[in-house]
Amino acid sequence: MKILFTGSSGPKVGATVAAVLSKQNEVYGIDLMAGPTTSSMADITQIKNWEPYLLGIDVVVHFAALHAPHRATHSRADFYRTNVDCTAALIDAAKHSGVKRFLMASSTSVYGRAMRSHERAVWVTESLTPVAEDIYDETKLAGEALCREAFADDFATIALRFSRSFPEPLPDMAVYRLYRGVDARDVANAFSLALKVSLNHFEVFNISGKTPFLQSDCDQLMRDAPTVLRQRSPDLAQAYERLGWLLPCSIDRVYVTEKAQLKLGYQPEFGWHHVLSSADFLSSH
Repeated sequence: MKILFTGSSGPKVGATVAAVLSKQNEVYGIDLMAGPTTSSMADITQIKNWEPYLLGIDVVVHFAALHAPHRATHSRADFYRTNVDCTAALIDAAKHSGVKRFLMASSTSVYGRAMRSHERAVWVTESLTPVAEDIYDETKLAGEALCREAFADDFATIALRFSRSFPEPLPDMAVYRLYRGVDARDVANAFSLALKVSLNHFEVFNISGKTPFLQSDCDQLMRDAPTVLRQRSPDLAQAYERLGWLLPCSIDRVYVTEKAQLKLGYQPEFGWHHVLSSADFLSSH
């Protein structure tokens, strides 16, 4: 399978996903920076003709975008030009070039204010209506809408909303894998699965780590997360105690991946154990 991958040198997740996909596919990457799977160094906002890049391509995987940290350095117009206008142009060009599938990298951030609750943890499934909190959420949702409108029998479109997947302090990153974080390798696996899944309409999927929590835990997760953690993930609670780390007092959301598990066959593999066994962890203890 031939894949055009935008954002293929991305320092957070894009490069990992591109590398994994390249093991079984021909990946042609586009990015501002050089990278192992990047064959064209280019700014997507400056590409006026996508046709040469799309020749013979079966699938487009679209990661290139401005992200939340860029809010401090880029204008609203920049966000719309990159995250919306470029996405629209690429979708249109892909569809007219005979590309069969378009996978968009989205984010669980798009749920925005819908996740703000002071009473109970929010059980975040794809049925939760997003309420954009900032320009990043706004433009990612606009990109998803473009994918939804473009879906056709011969042009499948999917948006994968993945959760936090960047390096953070180990105590945070480990526990996040239970409810609001994911390893980049699991994101890559989700995209691999999305390359082949049969769909009748546009789909969005939450991609996050495996949670031990139940929806019935949501009240107590907000009020007394340590008690729930000791019940649902005793090994993690014991590891934190051994290391002198504090469990979070409150958990305000749980990203649910049941839909991705059912329709994609997604099964996250790299949970909190992998965080604690990382080279960074071993070198610091």
